[in-house]
Amino acid sequence: MIIDVLVASLIVLAVIIAYKLFLKRLSKGRVDANEYCVLYTTETFAVNGEVEFYFQCPRPMNVDFKIWTLKDEETIVASDHYAKGGHIIRYDTNLMENGIYTFGIETDSQKTVKKFEIKN
Repeated sequence: MIIDVLVASLIVLAVIIAYKLFLKRLSKGRVDANEYCVLYTTETFAVNGEVEFYFQCPRPMNVDFKIWTLKDEETIVASDHYAKGGHIIRYDTNLMENGIYTFGIETDSQKTVKKFEIKN
């Protein structure tokens, strides 16, 4: 009886150890989110006039902020070295025609893109 309990406990312990080793193996090679900027959507999908785009950098880095048409025509809005923290980029949408566009940030290690619509 006591031996059965000990064997069962040993089996449970072996399963727990195997499970922890399995999780450790799966976590290798994961992307560290703290190395990438976070780009937020506009307050509303449809925008007009001057719009504010917001992104955060986890550390100082070079960031290109761009707007693309659906035909992949590119407009560089800002290209600078940004400090750690949040940043706002203001852009006058009256400079562009109404329609669907994408905006995004590019760094040495990422490209993040989101959609929005200009309705002036």
